[in-house]
Amino acid sequence: MIPRSIPALVALAAASSAQVQSLPIDNPGFEAVSRVLVGGEQTNGIGGDSLLVGTREPFPFGSGQVDWSSPVTVSGWRTWVVPLGSANQVLAGVLRPTDLGGTPFVTGLEGDNVLAVQAALVGQETTTLLQPDTTYTLGFLAGISSFDSDYFFAVSLTAIDDTVVLPVEGDSGVTRLALGSFFPPSNQPDGILRRYEFSYTSPEVLPSELVGARVGICVFGSDGIPRVVYDDFTLTATSTRAVPATRAWGALALVLWILAGSVAVSKRS
Repeated sequence: MIPRSIPALVALAAASSAQVQSLPIDNPGFEAVSRVLVGGEQTNGIGGDSLLVGTREPFPFGSGQVDWSSPVTVSGWRTWVVPLGSANQVLAGVLRPTDLGGTPFVTGLEGDNVLAVQAALVGQETTTLLQPDTTYTLGFLAGISSFDSDYFFAVSLTAIDDTVVLPVEGDSGVTRLALGSFFPPSNQPDGILRRYEFSYTSPEVLPSELVGARVGICVFGSDGIPRVVYDDFTLTATSTRAVPATRAWGALALVLWILAGSVAVSKRS
């Protein structure tokens, strides 16, 4: 007769073989800017750690002139950028929201800054190598400002090889793995960031073009009219190929050894 504890231990050992791991994202909440932005200031694109970008004012719907008097760098993320001193606008950047006429531009953010995107793409190549038989889950806050028209949010998980210039969809070497597309609740007001997430599970055997690729993130803007806002990205991986928990398998082995001994004794008697 099999003791009742064995099926439970088998289930525990099997469950422990699937482990959830938090994966690093550089500047997930858009707080890593080389200087503090003033309220209503938005960077004119994002160039990563080594490339200066100007800022845009006034906020949020004025002339949008590009100011190069105090340029900044923004860690982690990338967009198309313009040369130093250029007056061309990039319709994506890190924004420090503020109130307008006593109404917050957006609420529910983590920290002081958000990512604001219109007709543009924003991407990041993480340090994580794409693994087979693994579920990747990307979460983020997203919203439409209190002063914008309705729209939706779209973010993709990508695979990025070592030939990439910009880590966004459409660039050579960037492959879409999964797209998460969400509409804000129709019965709730704009101006609130809410949590969304979606997942992608890689095949048991990666196709050759994805071997050695890194996991990436691509954030989509709007048709150019509303400013869609993002914040607080998270990325996890769940792999069924993880090493089982030692305690669970050890306990199971001990019970099986005791069971085998008791069966042997009963046979001899």
